[in-house]
Amino acid sequence: MSRPLAFLIPVAVAAMLYAAPIGAGAQRPQGDIELPPISWACPMNGTPMPDGTIHADIYEDAKGNCPVCKMALVAVRLDSIWTCPVHSVITEKEAGTCPIDHRDLVRVTVAMSWTCSGHPEINQITPGTCADGSPMTVKYTPRPHGNHNPQHGGQFFMAPDNWHHLEGTYPRAGLVRIYLYDDYTKPLPGDQIKLVQGRIVTKEVLDPATQSRREVAFPLVLSKDRRYLEAKVDRRALPAPMAAKIKFKADGPEGRFDFTFTELSKEPIASPGAVKKAAKPASPAALPAPPPASGAAASQLLPIPATVEEIAGQLTAASRQIKDLIDSGAFADIWVAAFKAKDLALAMDARSGQLPADKRRILEPAVKRLLRAAWLLDAVGDLGNRDQITGAYADFDSSISEIAALFQPAR
Repeated sequence: MSRPLAFLIPVAVAAMLYAAPIGAGAQRPQGDIELPPISWACPMNGTPMPDGTIHADIYEDAKGNCPVCKMALVAVRLDSIWTCPVHSVITEKEAGTCPIDHRDLVRVTVAMSWTCSGHPEINQITPGTCADGSPMTVKYTPRPHGNHNPQHGGQFFMAPDNWHHLEGTYPRAGLVRIYLYDDYTKPLPGDQIKLVQGRIVTKEVLDPATQSRREVAFPLVLSKDRRYLEAKVDRRALPAPMAAKIKFKADGPEGRFDFTFTELSKEPIASPGAVKKAAKPASPAALPAPPPASGAAASQLLPIPATVEEIAGQLTAASRQIKDLIDSGAFADIWVAAFKAKDLALAMDARSGQLPADKRRILEPAVKRLLRAAWLLDAVGDLGNRDQITGAYADFDSSISEIAALFQPAR
């Protein structure tokens, strides 16, 4: 699932700004565009450093220099759009159905800039007028980590190296497939997939004497067409929890990705009739308006309560929701409630004047801890490591409990 802008993991901003546009359908007139805010990012975000590490993600609200590499921060506008899972020439501002293959549109994050027809070298973050007097058109450009949507009906995670991504599927009992992607969610080439080593662990037992884990595991092997890795595992009743332990190169660290399959994975199937019409897709402006956003996207539009007491109640509800998601293994959905909690915490801080001074002194540090924990929950939810997610949730829930205690009646 792609992120709202406040919780994006920013990487490779230079590539984001100058990569090829999503497609001809991604350019629109200025008049129907609502400008997102300008952010300032280090152009080295997410890139390898000379010592072999990955540059930390640096995002600021104001112009300046990167505290890590001292390079000047660059301005960028980020926006969310809806597009087809496969046919990225389609761009919409609301959820709906792909007019080409009739699959549900997916939400992705893109860089927004403006250009002129016939002059792709023009790429600026503010709208203007072209040399011929015509208004510039907006251009949406893919960005790294802008699309965390499953491509094969499975569960999607990001690797700790901040570059690789993977999707686990359970197409039938006793069979697990792992699809591998780069930072743009493009399938990893076969020559890179064959370097990946891993196994599927279906059972782990902690040895109290050595504190090591004994496991029942099955090796992942490369498919004949080099499209994925697969393992034949013991048949398990649904829901089926299991972990993929993977090295992306022989001398690299091993990553852990916890999957809980509540049902068999179903490969999305396009309508055959629709695919035949895909040679010349309709212009987005000519398509019927899609239905309003629903589900996770709609939940972000819920109003913030007016009182701090009501906000505290919604924070407690968000904590319960995240616990339920963790218990069910729906790690990729945690960001929705974490994002909502972040907004609620900021709103509570802004309304802290409703509280007496002694409670404000307790509230301020608790809100800061909550904001950090919410950010961390979003980040580790993408990684799919249950131990990390559980640890982040403990800090998150503790902060909310401390805030909620401020509104308990005195005994």
